[in-house]
Amino acid sequence: MAEDRESRENEGSMYGYGLEEILPVVIYLTNKYTSGESSSVPYEKAEMLMEAVLYCIRECFTWNTAGVLPAVNSLSARQAYDKGYEYVTEKVKMARGLYDGLITDFEDYGCLNYRKTVLEGLPAFFLKYDIRFCPQDHILTLDYPDMVRGEAQCGADRIYSYLSHLCMEKRFLEQFDRQAVCRVLAGVQPDYRELYLDNICEAVLFQAVKCVITDSPVWKLETSGDEKELLGIYFDGDTREQAARKTAALIEMLVGAMENAVPDPDFRNYFGQMGKAFSARYLLQAGSRE
Repeated sequence: MAEDRESRENEGSMYGYGLEEILPVVIYLTNKYTSGESSSVPYEKAEMLMEAVLYCIRECFTWNTAGVLPAVNSLSARQAYDKGYEYVTEKVKMARGLYDGLITDFEDYGCLNYRKTVLEGLPAFFLKYDIRFCPQDHILTLDYPDMVRGEAQCGADRIYSYLSHLCMEKRFLEQFDRQAVCRVLAGVQPDYRELYLDNICEAVLFQAVKCVITDSPVWKLETSGDEKELLGIYFDGDTREQAARKTAALIEMLVGAMENAVPDPDFRNYFGQMGKAFSARYLLQAGSRE
């Protein structure tokens, strides 16, 4: 408990607030939680409400749609909380917009885990998410993984990030014929419809980049020739770091060709992060000891 308390104090102080400034905001939220009937709640609820206050304060100084963040110490703790609460509310609305786009012409490629997470799991977030009293809890386990999860997140931050990732992945997958994607998944997991628990886009991107390396038609998602030999030739003499840079460049080139008229750096950068992981697998497949 002492460690938890110290952690919360440190988080508040990051934005220039001491515990004596944050506690009145927690009391305010506690009164709302109990509808003014009591200022006392069980320890677990008090901890939840403290985390809710800190979450909104953090949101005030780390995110808003206008891209202009208030200076630390320019707001009182209560003002920072109120502003952060507004930002969380706005983020949930934006997440809903992303979700609506994701399910428009949604294709699950026969993958049960993907379908259940998107069509059954995610709607529960918008029904049950408690912006006021527990914004730090995004409720869902998100059993279908996004390809690049990045830093640890929670609450609306995690759902917004997750949906942003899935929308980019959907945009990438739509460049390929459904049957081609299904062949890739079947090659990874024969019973993929029921048993595949990994990210679909990762498998397809890995195969697409391999097609580029082996000079095979990317749209078919099938390689021609001796994969091991061609991968060995392509990465011949490369260190792991060099191979990672070459693979990341190939990924960014490939997804860059799929952009609309307006370049989208976020789209390229998201997929480009797989360069290191993919190159290690390519080197292993080529039999390299580097």
